Amino acid sequence: MVPAAPPTELDARGSILFLGSGFSRAATNIRGSNLPIGEELRDEFARHLHVDPGKYDLKTLADEMASRTKTSLYQTLYRLFTVDQLHEYQREILGLPWHRIYTTNYDDTVEFFRADRRSNKMSYSYDDERPKKLPIGAVIHLHGTIRNATEDNVLQQIVLNERSYVRQHFEKSSWYDEFNRDLNFCTACYFIGYSLSDYHISALLMENPDTCRKTYFVNEEEVDEIFCNRIKPYGAILPGGIDGFAELCRTLPSPESISSPHSIKSFQYLDPQEDRLARSSPTALEIQNLIMYGTFNHRRCIDTLPKDDYVVPRQDLAKEAADRLENARSLLVHARIGNGKSIFLYILGHMLSQRGYRCFFLRGNAPVIPRDVEILKEIGGKLVIVFDSYDSAIEITSILSDLTGDIKFVVAVRTSVQEVRLHEIYRRLPAPVDRVDLNGISREDISCFGNLLKNSGISVRNLKKTISRCVDFRDVVVTLYNNEYIRSRIEEEFAPLLKDREFRRVFVASQLLTWIGQHADAAFIRGVTDCDGYAAITKHRDIAGDIFALDDGRLQVRSPIFSEYLIQNHLTAEDIVGCVHAILVEAVKRRGIERRYQAILSSLMRYSTLNRALHADPDRMILIERLFERLRRDVDVQKMPLFWLQYSILMTDRGDLKVAETFIDTAYSYAEQSDGFHTFQIDTYALGLFLQIEQRSAGAGSVTRFDRIIEKVERVRYMIGEESRRFHAVDVLRNIEPFVSSRVAELSRGEKMSLVQHLHLLDQELGGLSREERSSMGADAIRASLSKARRLIVEVDSR
Repeated sequence: MVPAAPPTELDARGSILFLGSGFSRAATNIRGSNLPIGEELRDEFARHLHVDPGKYDLKTLADEMASRTKTSLYQTLYRLFTVDQLHEYQREILGLPWHRIYTTNYDDTVEFFRADRRSNKMSYSYDDERPKKLPIGAVIHLHGTIRNATEDNVLQQIVLNERSYVRQHFEKSSWYDEFNRDLNFCTACYFIGYSLSDYHISALLMENPDTCRKTYFVNEEEVDEIFCNRIKPYGAILPGGIDGFAELCRTLPSPESISSPHSIKSFQYLDPQEDRLARSSPTALEIQNLIMYGTFNHRRCIDTLPKDDYVVPRQDLAKEAADRLENARSLLVHARIGNGKSIFLYILGHMLSQRGYRCFFLRGNAPVIPRDVEILKEIGGKLVIVFDSYDSAIEITSILSDLTGDIKFVVAVRTSVQEVRLHEIYRRLPAPVDRVDLNGISREDISCFGNLLKNSGISVRNLKKTISRCVDFRDVVVTLYNNEYIRSRIEEEFAPLLKDREFRRVFVASQLLTWIGQHADAAFIRGVTDCDGYAAITKHRDIAGDIFALDDGRLQVRSPIFSEYLIQNHLTAEDIVGCVHAILVEAVKRRGIERRYQAILSSLMRYSTLNRALHADPDRMILIERLFERLRRDVDVQKMPLFWLQYSILMTDRGDLKVAETFIDTAYSYAEQSDGFHTFQIDTYALGLFLQIEQRSAGAGSVTRFDRIIEKVERVRYMIGEESRRFHAVDVLRNIEPFVSSRVAELSRGEKMSLVQHLHLLDQELGGLSREERSSMGADAIRASLSKARRLIVEVDSR
């Protein structure tokens, strides 16, 4: 770890202030005394209860006070932590325009100062709902705040014991993500008022070398050696005490106003001049690591373009995309998993730079800092904002859409996501919107890929023949993993690492998240694995660095294809199932915080995803059913309609259609209780399930589910008319002809006429699609199947 260097300037607008009880000590409360610190609060409770203060801990004494009618825990805390007067150094420090203030204090020191200054800044407690847009300068109380406490809720609002309570209340709240995001992208973070007796530091921070370099602990001149050793992995000591820090606040200059694109924190500037500094060609090892692990260096890429020394340059496709962007405001770059979206964004960025655009790539899950937006406004001109995450783009483009000048947006998204969210894409991204498809691989691309393999020293038998059979970049890479040299190298390098239990937990969780297209930030990984991902990986950094991109606060695995390979070939079923459960339980708690948590749930909970992950295990259905049973006992998961849909799909695959139908009914029941929930996925599957059940019930008499089938047919017909819904809606119609063939004789005359009419309307809806759409979805074959079903009904009815 490289500790933070002593500050030479103080950028309050870009920094975090983190306050402990030592900061509030000098303030005076309404009782006329200084605010208590450390064990003084425990001693205060002991005096009220007339017991030895050393005999019981703080939480025990607080519980006892709350249980006695003659002693009011709330009133005692209220008098102790309601501030009446501030020390001058507190006013000096709080008077700066901090980006954010976090505190483990219950008192209202910050609010008192701001009220005195007639400031309208907002403050929050750990149990408050986090707003979608948190105000700059907001204060967050991680242990609760006296202003939110009452006689009835004081034990729930005020956190009164140490580390375990901190983590229980804070790490599982929406504010933990916010804190880590702020920490990753701030200029500096100053901890004030902490001592050795505070267990909060290691409970809140992670051993991230990037944040260590900008984190300071304000301490007295005589530094406690034990405390210094303890915080070394997290930051550096800033001696001089609180008075000394106040002096720094008065005397250190603010950073100069810089309008350089390199000074923007939220976005990475693609500088063609600076990025073209390498003189030598990429080494064979660099190319191997890129192909095997996805270890991509964007500067090496820019330095070699448009040659094929490092990546397949895809210049024709980049030109097409750049041309489309000339006439659009937003460009959607879509591809299936592993087809090179991230690399293509830099290839496109290079071409756009040659056309006079300045390209800025969003850094991970960075918040958009207002100062960065101001710098972008100052830069002006032709700007392109590039998003490697669709969810981030949806959240952030609205903030940037009012920038003046010729500003464009490029957004990468998986093809499968694009197919079901086109309505949202056109509504949320700045119009006009155009699209470019990265799927497929041209002959020129194949030739370039072959050259890369030769230059890297990877020997593949019958190389041209092997690659010529591939239809995507993904196919090429997956084929290479079967190469004996690559397989043996992976086995040799990673098998020893997986013997480390903590590393294995972080490794498995990160691989699973990357595989489903979600980034694994350190805060979420910590919630899933209960360990510091940075610390776990740092122990094996020489090797782990090949597959983890430890930047921007993420523990990002570089290649989703490599993740899929490892999941399916090197991880045990126990690893996968146990980690999936932990991820889903953690994500369901946070699903209202950010879109990505709902995306994690909908992707990783999917039966087809789990089936692929466990494809090599003959007992995978049993394992998935056990997993679903564990999830069913989680009250938050139990309320999710999509959980019951996936459970129904599993039971259908196992052949238990009656249970599958019960689970579909449960899904509808919970959907009714969920405001704004759309049942399109459930409707589509329900239609196929009802048709399958009735098909198997031939000879049973009347078709008992006929009305429900017609209801779902109408619903599916509506979905065909919606661009974002039709892909899955069309496919389920394949089940109608087999149903008609087996049950037509048992339909009443009225049911036959009704079904013929609905099949006719379906045919019209499908016929209204474009030739390209019908071809991609196989709609013409389904129309033929529906026509055959109609003729069969008419023939039977005319007999």
